[in-house]
Amino acid sequence: MEIGTLIGLIGAWVLIIVSIVLGGSIGAFINAPSMLIVIGGGFAAALASFPLKEFLNGVKAIGKVFKPSVPDPLEMINFLVEATKKARKEGILALEADIDRFYDQDKILGNIMRMLIDGQSMDEIEANFDSAIAQEDKKLSTEIAVWDALGELFPALGMIGTLIGLIQMLQNLSDPAALGPGMAVAMITTLYGAILANILCIPVSKKLKYYKDLILLYKEAYIITVKSIERGVNPNTLQQQLASLLGVEMGD
Repeated sequence: MEIGTLIGLIGAWVLIIVSIVLGGSIGAFINAPSMLIVIGGGFAAALASFPLKEFLNGVKAIGKVFKPSVPDPLEMINFLVEATKKARKEGILALEADIDRFYDQDKILGNIMRMLIDGQSMDEIEANFDSAIAQEDKKLSTEIAVWDALGELFPALGMIGTLIGLIQMLQNLSDPAALGPGMAVAMITTLYGAILANILCIPVSKKLKYYKDLILLYKEAYIITVKSIERGVNPNTLQQQLASLLGVEMGD
């Protein structure tokens, strides 16, 4: 669990709610038409921007913000270095016994290790790796794009709601009782759009971008390891290279 994200998002929402309560009735800030316009309209417009499956995957990606699937860098380095030691001592074919462990670590790692064990050329292995990374990049980028779109659409729908509310007010200037509801829709929709964009969509998008860069960096360690095994590089040299890549310090 990424506790910082949880504290940040919950803290922002709590502070806004407390400010509302201290300033008056929270009921004055609840407006069903405004919710329909901003939340419903925002999700509907975002859905129209992406294929259904990719949109749903993007929305579900919020779970990665709270529980990222990023491996521990020290454990990963030790795992890769141990594989290098075994290959250097017993030969590349000895890695066949560990192929399931490579796939358990990451499908991309398993695939390129499989190719290495099968004796395929490094050019073929690199081409396979580059293709897999490009697909991974596209998938993660689409998840981010969904939240970027929501972050843009919620405020835009808020402005649309404001215009609707103003039009309703102008049409009912002769009826004082209708001015209040019209003003509520006009103001609250803008508020809803700003809140959803700034304390939900933008933070989620930024955190997903952070994890995307980190995940792709970690996967770069796989191809470095395979090249090192193929060239017979000293495992200690590989360990230092991976530690530098991932920005960690190895213990003695």
